[in-house]
Amino acid sequence: MRGAVYFVVVFDAGICYNKAMAKKAFRTVAALVIAVLCAIGLSGCKIVVDGVDVTDYTGVQYTTYDYFNTYCSVSCYLPASETERFEELWDNDIREVLNAVSGSVSVDGETSSIAAFNNAKAGEKIEIDKTAYDALTLAKQAYETTGGAFNPAIALSVDLWGFSPRFNGEEYVASAPYDRADYRAQLPEEKYVQAFKTLADFSKTSVYEEDGKYYAVKADIAVTVDGREYTQQLNLNGIGKGYCADLIAGLMRENGFEFGYVSIGGSSLSVLKNARKEVGTETGKWSVSVLSPVDSGKNYFKVYLKDTSLATSGGYQQYYEINGKRYSHIIDPATGAPYNSDVLTASVYGENAALCDAYSTALCVLGEEKAAEFMKSLDGYTYTMAIKTGDGFRVVTNSEGKEIK
Repeated sequence: MRGAVYFVVVFDAGICYNKAMAKKAFRTVAALVIAVLCAIGLSGCKIVVDGVDVTDYTGVQYTTYDYFNTYCSVSCYLPASETERFEELWDNDIREVLNAVSGSVSVDGETSSIAAFNNAKAGEKIEIDKTAYDALTLAKQAYETTGGAFNPAIALSVDLWGFSPRFNGEEYVASAPYDRADYRAQLPEEKYVQAFKTLADFSKTSVYEEDGKYYAVKADIAVTVDGREYTQQLNLNGIGKGYCADLIAGLMRENGFEFGYVSIGGSSLSVLKNARKEVGTETGKWSVSVLSPVDSGKNYFKVYLKDTSLATSGGYQQYYEINGKRYSHIIDPATGAPYNSDVLTASVYGENAALCDAYSTALCVLGEEKAAEFMKSLDGYTYTMAIKTGDGFRVVTNSEGKEIK
């Protein structure tokens, strides 16, 4: 699963629409930072990116907290004459995508296909919408590719350990039979850990299209604990935000907006081209710095990207500690408990943000050796990992970025 992390974006010129961003974003430690900083004296130079003169382009940004229980930000560089058209795209098509994806894949939405799946009986076939079908198809691909290290069928385990959306509010009240009054101070009972782990066989869940409609068949498995039956539950938080970022970036390109980026929750990003020359980068590329997992506010790696996607996962954003041991939101499907590998954080860069989401989570679960071996099998994706050492961490990567010391 993934945590809520944030980007800090600084435009060197233009209009910045930051609706509802304000204090919340700046109270949260960012896992990725995009710095859009021009060198002094370059403002008068002509800037051409892939044959397009972007010298006079201005920057606009729209941000909302209405979806995915986090912030969603869309930034664009464009001619000043196009700002109204982009605002219309934001207000209509982009908002429509955010509504569709967030509403379809949420675990608690009234119209959510995933919520309907979770409420179904073991072995039951339900009709789902196309958004859920597409996201589940990507999730099945990631599950199979990673050998189960990425697994959306661990939703009950995520809930058991206190990382579902219902724990985000300040007024949490124990309601499930396995809840603890203070879940951050008391570990769950082992009988639930083991029971819920047996429900995480995502290979037994099928998704298919038939006569223009879309269906999911729930795994025909169930467990009973203290007289109550539990069936498989799904949580697409680890892939849904990336899927949404890709769709929005596609909308921007289809409408002629080639410069900007989309950030969903800060951990899932689709970047287009950069219309401003940055110090130390090739024209058109974004400078993306990943925050250190041990030194708050410091970056440990920088990579230069355009027309691609990226995602970061790690156990240092959402966690609690009991008796000196950290328990994070990333669940290892093999144990049904928070992962305990030597990977503090992992970033994956590639063509599909949804798969980057899934793969970065999988790298954390797999651990350094298996993670590096897995990434060798993928075409079109690179990675960066911070590996825990006795006195901090070391960097392992196959990208063209550079370590920040």
